Amino acid sequence: MNFTDFQTALLDEIKVISGEELEVFPKKLNKNNGVIKDAMCIRKKGEAMAPLIYLEDYYSQYKNGVPLITLARHMIKLYQEDIPKKAPTSLKSFNDFETVRNKIFCRLVNYEMNSTLLARIPYRRTLDLAITYYYHVDDLVCKDATIVITNEHLIKWKIGEDTLYHIAWENTIRELPCDVERIEDTLRDLMTPEELEEISPSDHSDSDFIPMHIITNSSRCMGAISILYPLSLKKTADHLNSNLYILPSSIHECILIPQHKSYSKQDLEQIVTDINTTQVAPQEVLSNRVYFYNRGKDTISL
Repeated sequence: MNFTDFQTALLDEIKVISGEELEVFPKKLNKNNGVIKDAMCIRKKGEAMAPLIYLEDYYSQYKNGVPLITLARHMIKLYQEDIPKKAPTSLKSFNDFETVRNKIFCRLVNYEMNSTLLARIPYRRTLDLAITYYYHVDDLVCKDATIVITNEHLIKWKIGEDTLYHIAWENTIRELPCDVERIEDTLRDLMTPEELEEISPSDHSDSDFIPMHIITNSSRCMGAISILYPLSLKKTADHLNSNLYILPSSIHECILIPQHKSYSKQDLEQIVTDINTTQVAPQEVLSNRVYFYNRGKDTISL
């Protein structure tokens, strides 16, 4: 059964099990970088919120032999037990800008990869990127707890992009401060001691070892924007006594490398491309370009 037939069959199965109690319908979600995800919306009749359950994992389970009725029952159970059935308090007054203004933040996305999206949302361009805006919903998982701010929102709120930018920028710096740490400290939290031993700096001479740092925000979500924070790069550059190469490893963080003659532009861009190809989900890719931070001028350039 191909995916389209699976989606139709799963929808029918859910309707048979739930009867008239639930409304169920498929939906395509336009994610970052033009990525489209298939989901199923389930809600009780009359409810304003329609929780979205992604279908990719369910289709994989079906191909591995899990019966369709089992998947349908699991999806209904997930809706009934794990997904909030009422809109969060923070969403009830979403049309009132004064109510939501303190929860609007900035993030970075790729300009060219999101040309279609940028036609309907407020943004401002920087480098090969765009600063866009999102509303953070309290008490939900980070990746699913955001609402992209669109041009329609600005019309309802009767504000312009400039006003939105200054409010969102202040919120972002205040609520999501910059976090910089050595890459080995980050890896230590993610890898086993044996894996760390294989990449230990002790395996290299001091002259060969080049310190690398991860820059993100305090939530480690949408943290690449922190490279634009005031003094965020200068502090690290001064500490390392060097200009910096900035490798955009995802929309969530970047890698900082002190300027070093061992690295060519081609080498660095190959590193970024390899990371984006093998380690980063398509919707979380930021750029395949490398940036340069001049600490004397306190500027970032391609």
